[in-house]
Amino acid sequence: MSFFCHLKGQMDTPETTSKSREKVLTFEELRGLRERLPGKKIVQCHGVYDVLHAGHLSYFHSAKQFGDILVVTITADQFVNKGPGRPYFTAKVRASMIAALQDIDFVAISDYPTAVPSIEALQPHYYVKGPDYRDKSKDVTGGIYAEEAAAQRHGGELKFTEDETFSSSSLINRFFINWSEDQQKTIARVQELGGEAAISKVLDRVSQQKILVVGEPIIDTYRFCMPENISSKSPSISARFLYEENYAGGALAIANHLADFCKEIHLLITHGNEPFFRNLLKEKMDERIKLHEYPIPSVPTPRKTRYIAVDKAQRIFEITDLRSDQWSANSALDFSKNMVQLCRGVDGVVLADFGHGLFEGAVLNATQDIQNPFIALNVQTNSSNYGFNIFRKHKRFNYLSMDTKEARIAYHDRYSAPIDIGRRARKDLAAMGASVAMTLGSNGSYVFPGGAETEHSSPAFADQVVDATGAGDAFFCLTACLIKAECPPDLVPFVGNVFAGLKTKIIGNKSAVSKAQLIKAIGSILK
Repeated sequence: MSFFCHLKGQMDTPETTSKSREKVLTFEELRGLRERLPGKKIVQCHGVYDVLHAGHLSYFHSAKQFGDILVVTITADQFVNKGPGRPYFTAKVRASMIAALQDIDFVAISDYPTAVPSIEALQPHYYVKGPDYRDKSKDVTGGIYAEEAAAQRHGGELKFTEDETFSSSSLINRFFINWSEDQQKTIARVQELGGEAAISKVLDRVSQQKILVVGEPIIDTYRFCMPENISSKSPSISARFLYEENYAGGALAIANHLADFCKEIHLLITHGNEPFFRNLLKEKMDERIKLHEYPIPSVPTPRKTRYIAVDKAQRIFEITDLRSDQWSANSALDFSKNMVQLCRGVDGVVLADFGHGLFEGAVLNATQDIQNPFIALNVQTNSSNYGFNIFRKHKRFNYLSMDTKEARIAYHDRYSAPIDIGRRARKDLAAMGASVAMTLGSNGSYVFPGGAETEHSSPAFADQVVDATGAGDAFFCLTACLIKAECPPDLVPFVGNVFAGLKTKIIGNKSAVSKAQLIKAIGSILK
């Protein structure tokens, strides 16, 4: 039975719906519900509701008392950023469970990251939250303010229940998620160090930092296709083009990630000044970033075009448009002088060397003249610079982050254990007192503090990986700020891995991971 047929037959008493499946509406069916039920007061609750428990039942029952019709909107799976294993149940299952409750009149799945679009669609008389939201300043996302404003725009009112709250996350962690032994040990170690409160204090210190990011911008072009068959002319895959999206990658992505964490972010780049790139800067960059740019029209902005099978986000193949000779025919003097000058006005410098020609010649030499107490370095290996771009070309830095392959190439070492390579790097960099981090992909990461003979590890906290592109960049830039903020070494790889894990849920660099998302994920894991 459709929603409209159901509504027609039950207009006077829609709360008496006998079949829970008839309570589940499409998002579009939310629109106009208020007008279709004249004289009825509409109440809305919104959330994830992954595991229903007594707290939810009390909350829904209390919310229903504010009006006549209770509508529950739930967050779609792809927008549940609460760490690995979340959501435990799919949106369809969650909607069915909620619809089976007596107090619920209608349920809808919201394909948006926040509650605001569902409030705008439904226009409830009352939007109801639990008592833990009464102090709005404690909402780490700040979303409660936008939700209240959305309700008020249409004559609605924000209300709070007084019921005892329970934690779905703690129930899921205790009964549903099978943490590995390494994950359990890491969680216990983090809790011993103060858990969420300790991490929050470090992030508060990070929020006071002024950071300069220097590096190559990369345009990540994703061309989504539908593979069809083997070509009749040759043994190659034939794919039908569907659509294209351009993302801000490389140093652009790093700056976007840090914009939500730091007091001030400066970004120094060169680029080819192409019209589409200028448009990308306008549309994809966080407006809080202070951009310092050096257009070089004769050298194209680095671009990687990936052809993606749309159904599973799998790569078919990649085409690159990269040059590493931008300074061979262009003077690097002004850029180098400006880089050194900008470094004097910030608390820390992040050098993102993607090996596409920026850190060569005069610019590479000028990095030794940087007058700043903290320089973080990431030197990447990729298909276009394989073996030519290693961290040893840089002579001064305080923190180095690299993946296992980059470390093996730098030391021409195929077989040693990653921990031994990391120890070797720390020993070689002892004169600088530099800390070293090694990322191990799905196996987590190591951090080797400078000036100490200890190492600190954390397993990965990621599942349902959508795209690993940019996860290493995310780990690097946030851990750099954590180390600058004198974060306890045991917390660094844990926080970095959670952050990188959240990044793997995002296709390409379509969006940055926010501070609120990180805090919520950490809170869910530690409950």
